[in-house]
Amino acid sequence: MKKAHQYFENKHVLITGGSSGIGLCIARKLVQMGASVCLLARNQTKLDEAVSTLLPLRVHEKQYFNTLSADVADTPTLSKLIPEYLAKQAIPDVLINAAGVARPGYVEELDLEIFKWTMDIDYHGTVTMTKLLLPHFLERGSGHIINFSSLAGVLGVFGYTAYSAAKFAVRGFTDVLRAEMKPRGINVSIVYPPDTDTPQLTWENQYKPFETHVIANSDKPIPANMVASAVLKAAARNKYAIVPGIDAKLTYLLGTTLGDLVYPIMDLLVANAIKKKQTKHK
Repeated sequence: MKKAHQYFENKHVLITGGSSGIGLCIARKLVQMGASVCLLARNQTKLDEAVSTLLPLRVHEKQYFNTLSADVADTPTLSKLIPEYLAKQAIPDVLINAAGVARPGYVEELDLEIFKWTMDIDYHGTVTMTKLLLPHFLERGSGHIINFSSLAGVLGVFGYTAYSAAKFAVRGFTDVLRAEMKPRGINVSIVYPPDTDTPQLTWENQYKPFETHVIANSDKPIPANMVASAVLKAAARNKYAIVPGIDAKLTYLLGTTLGDLVYPIMDLLVANAIKKKQTKHK
């Protein structure tokens, strides 16, 4: 992690979804590397609690911690809040768009509002935060944007029509963003984590169809700390596609190299899951 330490030391990092889960794990590791962080999330109480866990970790007195209470889906509020923050504080060196939600379920049972809610937070929230900070990055001629997609943004996952659609959108946006920003000195990375042990996963597990549990092997999520370490280590090397975990790397490889051949494989997995469901209910 020495290179990551050198890369993030004395940097100012803004993290959406920073009050819990992967976002908070990333913040803790950044603070231990000597970075200053600003956490953005909806709940101010959780933000304050998160900062209280960061204070003992700082390595020098110049590190500072800020919080911004806002919903990334609330564009009008962000359009006012972010400029006000930037007027008082240095422009962040790194933006990490880690805020995200997922509500699985059979497509015919998901309300249309769930599709809109998921897209507004996972996709539009990422775009909005990027658009608000990008002009400052471009003016300065440097910056690093790290967006969170998912393995569900590489392969459509049974039971995740709303979430996969939003994460595929993040992938498309970030692919083009990388191409446009590389000649202009702005680094861009995208993260494809598998199921990760976070409060969000605990919440969504109650809604997962039986088949999804079987296919995704979601009873064995990887630790959030593992994802955080992989993200920071790879970002420090300016790696574009970041895939934490060995199993996730294999899934990513299959999803990006097999083309249409991946669909018969997915169909077999679904058929096997349905068979297990039928056996269970006999």
